[in-house]
Order: sequence, then C-alpha cells, then structure tokens
Amino acid sequence: MSSKTTINIKNKFDRVVVLVDMDCFYCQVEEKLNPAIRGKPIAVVQYNPWQGGGIIAVNYPARAEGVTRHMRGDEAKQHCPEIELPQVPQVRGKADLTRYREAGKEVADVLKSFTPLLERASIDEAYLDITERVLSRIREMNEGKFQLLPEKLANTFAVGYENIGEFVKKLSNTFETGSAENNTPDRLEYKKSDIKLLVGASIVNEIRAAVKEKTGYECSAGIAHNKILAKLTAGFHKPNKQTILPIDSISKLYETLPLKKVKGLGGKLGDQVCEVLKIKFMSELVQFPESVLQHHFDERMGSWMYLMARGIDLEAVTAKFHSKSIGC
Repeated sequence: MSSKTTINIKNKFDRVVVLVDMDCFYCQVEEKLNPAIRGKPIAVVQYNPWQGGGIIAVNYPARAEGVTRHMRGDEAKQHCPEIELPQVPQVRGKADLTRYREAGKEVADVLKSFTPLLERASIDEAYLDITERVLSRIREMNEGKFQLLPEKLANTFAVGYENIGEFVKKLSNTFETGSAENNTPDRLEYKKSDIKLLVGASIVNEIRAAVKEKTGYECSAGIAHNKILAKLTAGFHKPNKQTILPIDSISKLYETLPLKKVKGLGGKLGDQVCEVLKIKFMSELVQFPESVLQHHFDERMGSWMYLMARGIDLEAVTAKFHSKSIGC
C-alpha cells in the first residue's frame, strides 16, 4: 500500500469515488456479437472443450435457472437445457480475449469523457473520481442552473435505507434542524459529504446512460467516499442499478461484512488477522487500538487496518487506462 498515491486524511470523506462494474460483461459482449441470443440464458465457456468447457461468465437469466460459474457447460445444460454457451475464441490453442478487451476499451473511452481520473481495475471494472464534476454540479445547483429532481436518481439505492427517498429526507431534516443537539459540527460536515454522494449519483446515472447509448452495454455502480467502499457497494443492487454508501451506514455494512471480503484483507493475511484477533466481521476490528494492530501486523498495515475499520481508505484514484487483469 505504501507504493500507492494517497490523499490527505483531512479529506477522508470529501471525495466521490465510483466503481463501475459491467453486468455479466462477457455475456453482454456475446449478445452484441450475436443478437439472436439476446435475452436468453447465456454462459460463456473457456476454450477447453472437456465436459462442455469451464464457465467463466453467467448472465442473470441463466443464474435464475441455477447455473453458476463453478459448473462446466454440460452441467449447465442439465440445469437449463435452453442455455446458450458461446466459447471464448482460441489462438494457437490459447484463449483469445481480444473481443472482450476491445469492448472494455470502448466502455473506458466513454467513462474517460466524464473524468480524467479513470483507473481501470480489470476488463469489466473501473474506478472513477468524479469529485470535481460533483463540485461543479453543486455550484450549478446553487446558481439555479440545475435541479436534483427524483428522475435524476432513478435506479439509485442507499445502503441502510429502504429507498433513496428515505435517504434524501434524512439529509433534508439534518439541515432544517441546523445545529440541534444531535447535529454536532462533525455530523453536519459528514452530511455535507453525503450530499456530494447524492449529487454524484445523478452524475453516475448520466455516465451509465452514456455507456448504454454509445456501446449498448449495461453496468452497475457503487458510489462512496473511497475505492474500497465503492467496490463493496457496487454489488448491492444489480443489474443496471447503482448504490450509495452514506457515512452513517458504514458501521451497519460492517456488522455483517466478513473481514476477508475487504480488498487487502483476503487470502492468507485475512486468515492471519481473523486467527490472531479472533474476529470474523469488519465491525469487530474497530475495538483494537492502532498500536495493537501495528504490533501484530507491522506499522504500515496496522495503521491502514485501523483507518479501514472506520471506513477510511486514503488511496487515490490514479489515471490508468489499460487494465491489468481479467474480469468476468
């Protein structure tokens, strides 16, 4: 983590960071190439033909029939006889992912038109820092040039709230009551940060609509104040939806979030943390002082874990157009 670009801790909740996740992307690419299979159950299989090939991507109609990525093609057909099984192309006996990479670049071109701070994480995922665009939008709102109407928040959800309207109402009440007993300066500042998320959601809706219009592909998104929380949030409501993580919902999210699900705490390190501290969920990590975490896991990692337990991740979104890994 030390090699990553970081932000000042004073700005820990000032950013609006988005994780755009293409829905069942390989399947969408195959649908675009072959419109005859659009809307049908689809599973993309690897080039190895044994037992119908290993599945690397499953669309939602196929998932509804019980098909998973752990199956092979033949087993998928037993669960869903009408399933389509397009194969990953081969070149000299190896998988050729060119069509998916090119489709991912096509999407990235659209995303980059909204912000230069685009960091591709894989073929089908990208982080965006849209803070500057949000601040510009807020200025337009203050000048009466833009209204945050309900339709601007279509298909938007907020973690910890039954619907987006409930979240908007709570934000409104916070400012109507001013500095009431429950509204400390810190809480008012956090609510201002959450308003940035709300305005950001309207922009993310525009981004997703542009991706759909210009490429034909649908995507979901997580909207939070840092990369790790944005990624965790992106999977809450899919497909073709987006989710906000308000600051006051972080602790609720952590109550049921296995520690090993957090980026940076998976694998052997996650096992070690759970074993040494005798914990399982992220909510349990907050009880440990920074010094204790540093003692067990070295100074740098201990400090990072201490902040992450409080929903703070200081890693910046850095401009990177070429993906380094393969998503499915």
